[in-house]
Amino acid sequence: MHKSLYVKDFMWSENEWPKIRHDDYESGDNMPLISLLEILDGKRESEAYENLCKDMVMACESWGFFKLVDHGIPNVVIESMKERCLGLFDLPMEQKLKGERSSNLPLGYSPTNTDYGHNLPWAESLQLLQSPQQVLTFSKKVFGNEHSPFSDAMLDYMHAMDALGMLIFEMLAHGLGLPHDYFSKNFEEKEATMIRINRYPPCPLPSKCLGLGSHSDPHTLTILLQDEVGGLQVLKKDEEWVGIRPLPNSFIINVGDTLEAWSNGRLKSVVHRAVVNKEKQRFSIAYFLSPASDMVVDSPSQLIDQEKTLKDTFLLHGHNSEES
Repeated sequence: MHKSLYVKDFMWSENEWPKIRHDDYESGDNMPLISLLEILDGKRESEAYENLCKDMVMACESWGFFKLVDHGIPNVVIESMKERCLGLFDLPMEQKLKGERSSNLPLGYSPTNTDYGHNLPWAESLQLLQSPQQVLTFSKKVFGNEHSPFSDAMLDYMHAMDALGMLIFEMLAHGLGLPHDYFSKNFEEKEATMIRINRYPPCPLPSKCLGLGSHSDPHTLTILLQDEVGGLQVLKKDEEWVGIRPLPNSFIINVGDTLEAWSNGRLKSVVHRAVVNKEKQRFSIAYFLSPASDMVVDSPSQLIDQEKTLKDTFLLHGHNSEES
């Protein structure tokens, strides 16, 4: 943490204090689980593919989140990314601050997010656009001529996440009855897609601090890699927080605000947060997919017509009930 800050600077408003621990998972264990094992061969004309697409849409309608396993991302890509990012966070603060956000590096390393002013997140983070130039600029500032192991791992991981994101977009489009490229065709430009790596150190007051406060993601889709420590919590419809149990070699996928609007509200962007603990640091990598910033998000007529049909059916049913 930054030397000029104290624990009191990170204490949140009382209404934000978490009431369940970082490792209280029981209430969240029914989060949908989706495996891509049956479709990794690229076949899209199968009953398995149809069912998976429908299951994915249902998960995003009911939870806004799902766990993804058998995703096909090589383990070496994931482990290299984790190793290099944890190595970054273990560097002396003065070396990390060489890559701190600045006028010529608008995204970069932050010992915490002082933009909040109060309720500071108990976390240090690195945030970069999916931009080879920005990744190289940051890497060279921090690592100098020895930047290649870090920058190569970062770019390989981003490339893998982009491919996985496009597959998920195609499956969601198919499950919604839309052309398979309805969403994915809008992501050829990567100018707004970004990655954020967070490390949450052990916290002396986990009952009064948060790693990240309550929020929904403004982006289109998030692919989250988390370690085994636990800390992700999701706000359910009954206004109860539920903890999400970490699962080895999996990703957490969640809908962002843009995709909820794009799908005319069918797919839900749900509030979530990150809590901390006294004993262990937690590490996570969030990849946020966004279309070009000048793209106009417009719900497809198929989904608007579906909503109208459902409303008309309900009204007709209600009218007939009154007559009978």
